[in-house]
This record gives sequence, structure tokens and C-alpha cells, in this order.
Amino acid sequence: MNTIAEAKRHIDSVQRPEGYNSYAWNVTKKVALEVWECYFNNRPLSRKINYFCQEFYQMIRKPDGGYIIPRSTFRTYP
Repeated sequence: MNTIAEAKRHIDSVQRPEGYNSYAWNVTKKVALEVWECYFNNRPLSRKINYFCQEFYQMIRKPDGGYIIPRSTFRTYP
């Protein structure tokens, strides 16, 4: 992915997990897009990201599977 539009399409392609209401899911997607914006603009992320659904972590991965921010800066879903 090389643009914010591509990142947004990627984020929107991830299915909402069971048990997440629409509001919580939209907030999750908004945070994922913020992470991508920081990545594209080479800016540090100004918030902590410790979400506990696997889908969020899918949203912040490059096509090769690597995270777009250092793995050491957040906890992941087990």
C-alpha cells in the first residue's frame, strides 16, 4: 500500500468481529487509519494502541505481513 486511499480500502475490507457494535468498529477503523496516516507521513504515533481484537492488527499490517509501526510499541491480541 502506498496511499491513504489504498490503506482505507484495506481497512474497510476487514470484517467486523462478532460482538463489536457499529460505533466501536468505526472507532477502531478510525484509529487504524490514523496509524496509516502517521506511517505515510513518517510521523510518530501520538496515542497508545492496545486494541484487543485480531482484526485491528490486520488493519495495521503491510501486505507482506509486517506491522507499519514497531511491534515493540504495542501489545497485540493473543
